[in-house]
Amino acid sequence: MTAVFRKYTGPFSGMLAQVIQRVTGLLLLFYLFLHVRTIHQLAGGPAAFNAAMKTFQTPLFKMLEIALLGTVILHALNGVRITLLDLGYAQTRQRQLFWIYSVGLGALVFLLGAIPLFLMRI
Repeated sequence: MTAVFRKYTGPFSGMLAQVIQRVTGLLLLFYLFLHVRTIHQLAGGPAAFNAAMKTFQTPLFKMLEIALLGTVILHALNGVRITLLDLGYAQTRQRQLFWIYSVGLGALVFLLGAIPLFLMRI
């Protein structure tokens, strides 16, 4: 049993990555509840739909949409990194794997998705 926990100890424990994974997971859970609430309100007819569409077209909503993209990308890539660690890959290079894979690749994917979202008009 101690061998299972040994990979999460030491100077390259990846504690920051674990905290980020939990925080992004909670943010996505909050978004899920907000999304379900919004869909439920749209059942109120055309007036409710038009009011929601006005809300969705605000600059604040556009920024929240871009933030959601970043949260999803970071959570997904960090989850893949954690899965690789649990399978026994790159245990000695956890910090490098986090910064290169999760942050580096995540930033690239984020820019490829955020720029069109920012430029696109609803």
